[in-house]
Amino acid sequence: PRSFKLSYYNEYKSYLRMFRLALRQLVNRYVSVRSMSEVSVQTIEDKLRGALSVSHLEVEDISGGCGAMFQIEIKASDFKGLTTIKQHKLVKTILKDEIQQMHGLTLRTKSS
Repeated sequence: PRSFKLSYYNEYKSYLRMFRLALRQLVNRYVSVRSMSEVSVQTIEDKLRGALSVSHLEVEDISGGCGAMFQIEIKASDFKGLTTIKQHKLVKTILKDEIQQMHGLTLRTKSS
């Protein structure tokens, strides 16, 4: 009887410890996801317009508004004479800090 209650108490403490750990992991994951949402369409547009001679720019958050995935269509005179790969590298270099916070990016580049 007494050892039976003690057994349940120890089991309860063990489950409580596991629950606290799982809760802590969920909170940490939520906080890291929240910090990723600092990337915005406006931030991306401002950086690209500031660094390139843009004639056309469309930036769309395709993640549903959380800032994790973006689609960018850009036409700039800076791309003249560059291959598509070099155009994409140039854009990715400009958006280096923002890309680190994203899960995905779709680029369409053209020279004007």
